[in-house]
Order: sequence, then C-alpha cells, then structure tokens
Amino acid sequence: MAQAIARSRRYGQTKKVHIYHVIAQRTIDVDILEHRNKRCDGIAAPEFTRTMPPALAKREKTRLVKNEKGQMALVPVSWLADRSARNMMGVQEDPESFTSLINFSETFLDD
Repeated sequence: MAQAIARSRRYGQTKKVHIYHVIAQRTIDVDILEHRNKRCDGIAAPEFTRTMPPALAKREKTRLVKNEKGQMALVPVSWLADRSARNMMGVQEDPESFTSLINFSETFLDD
C-alpha cells in the first residue's frame, strides 16, 4: 500500500490526489486488510466518520463493518466490543463478517 501511495506522489504535483483501496467482500483481501492494519481510529466515508467514537490511545487490530445505512468502515475491534460505540456508529449487535473462510496461522499473528 505504501508503494502505491508513493507512486501517486509526483514532483510538482499541485492537484489533490485521492487513493482508494478496493477489496472484494468475503475474500482473502479482507483478511489481509484486517490483519495488517492496526489503527487507533477508523477509516470510513465522511458520512460515517461523523458518528465514530474518539480515537484510542493505542493502535489495535481492525475489522471491516457495515452500518445500518450500508456504509463500510475499517474500525478498531474494541469499538465493536463497546455497545455504546456500536450504537453511535449504527453497527448491528453482531456485525456481519466480510472475511473469507481462510484462517491465518498463529505464525502471522503478532499479538
């Protein structure tokens, strides 16, 4: 991802550049995204971010979720454990899983 972002930056670039990470639901791409991203805040569309809880002090694993309006976000797992945070974001009690059926080996988990 860092390489893709670096390729979009050019000397003399004056226009704003938007970088999108496109993944397919229920594929290994979602698993990789969730396991490689550790965040203290969420990544989402501006409409979704207005309803997110405040940032955490410590970075932690993330989970891809969808709120009641159908908007997607990548959020820290502790936000999903907190009922008030789930209500604030409009995420259902047990968020639908977008991951594949593949489980990572303990070798790839670093906590």
